[in-house]
Amino acid sequence: DLYTATGTDDGVRMIIGDVRGHGLSAVGESALLLGSFRVVADQHATLPALAVALDRSVSRYLADFVEAEDEVDEHFITALLLDIPIHGRMTRMTSCGHPPPLLLHEHRVRTLTSPHPAPPLGVAGLRVAPYPVDEFAFDAGDTLVLYTDGVTEARDEGGVFYPFAQRVEQWTTSSPEALLDHIRRDLLAHCRGHLSDDAAIIAIQRDPAPRPGGADG
Repeated sequence: DLYTATGTDDGVRMIIGDVRGHGLSAVGESALLLGSFRVVADQHATLPALAVALDRSVSRYLADFVEAEDEVDEHFITALLLDIPIHGRMTRMTSCGHPPPLLLHEHRVRTLTSPHPAPPLGVAGLRVAPYPVDEFAFDAGDTLVLYTDGVTEARDEGGVFYPFAQRVEQWTTSSPEALLDHIRRDLLAHCRGHLSDDAAIIAIQRDPAPRPGGADG
């Protein structure tokens, strides 16, 4: 699993991803994508253009470094790209086969499923051009939760998947730090302390609006 963020002229761009490969090649793919993102994240005006550049980097790596041709189809990266503005509430998102984020707004949990997600990065012949982009309101006081499928595919001893969105509804008033702590404890309890896959969770909160006469939030 991988994630990083970088500042732009008018906000923050983020990526969270999940490499579907194993061993040293997967480590190389992860490092390549993180490095590519940090270099080009602020060089493209739109998320679809950024996704094209990242897909090109991943595909070139697979062509050059995955030794067996029949293994190339087993190596790809699901990714979610976000463009969060400093000013304004509309946040943009491009999903490349990645699990949809959760938005905690006014004590409710909403799953931000893209109506037209693109294939994962590095899947030859399936790339959408241009990549789609979705928008949603990210208001003051809202919390956005990004994650990889190691969370939602964690099973209990009866084989039941972790009901992530349902569990998060219990902690909609928590700070990001407390929310992550609640999820971590609950997730490990669900799977009896043993995750079968890597898992990453990020909680991002837009500062609450300042109260009249008070300091900025």
